[in-house]
Amino acid sequence: MSFQPGTYYLINVKHARDSVKSMDDSNVTVNEVISDIGQQVAAMDLSDGDKQSIIAFGWHGGDNQKWQFEDAGDGNYYIKNVGFGKYLTFPDEPNDGKQVFINVGFGKYLTFPDEPNDGKQVIATDGPRPWEVRVGREGENQQDSKESIRIFVPGTSQNLDLTNHGDITPGNPVQLWEQTPGQGQAWYAIPA
Repeated sequence: MSFQPGTYYLINVKHARDSVKSMDDSNVTVNEVISDIGQQVAAMDLSDGDKQSIIAFGWHGGDNQKWQFEDAGDGNYYIKNVGFGKYLTFPDEPNDGKQVFINVGFGKYLTFPDEPNDGKQVIATDGPRPWEVRVGREGENQQDSKESIRIFVPGTSQNLDLTNHGDITPGNPVQLWEQTPGQGQAWYAIPA
């Protein structure tokens, strides 16, 4: 399957593998699943507090947990939060709202490092950045029957990671991390 633009809830695979199987029943609505398993799984959530931090939170179905994937060309996507209209990025990236200045004498720009490295927290800002979505099936010892996605900085092995090995404690941040076999880096994209 190839991934398509659209609006999705992103549910971390690690603690949701068995829970989201109820989504396979065509008679079950998303709201029924949220009501049934919402607090047992971690949804990617744009914090209502600072409106910048990307965190884990129990799946409640609010607009701050809905993510719109917009075509960015070259098979990449801009990922925009439905609730606040902000885009997924990471600090020190050119689109994070920081000002850039030019030195008149040398014509050089003062800028910020744009290196996607392990542990860099993912945030939401007004400026978009492209992300690469790779579809797969996660699993320890056996392949998951449900497709999931990983979201990468294009052309790298840095992907979104729910910190502390997929810890679903509310407020646990989402960060960039080198791809591992861990399910804390995989997300179920469930149409919103």
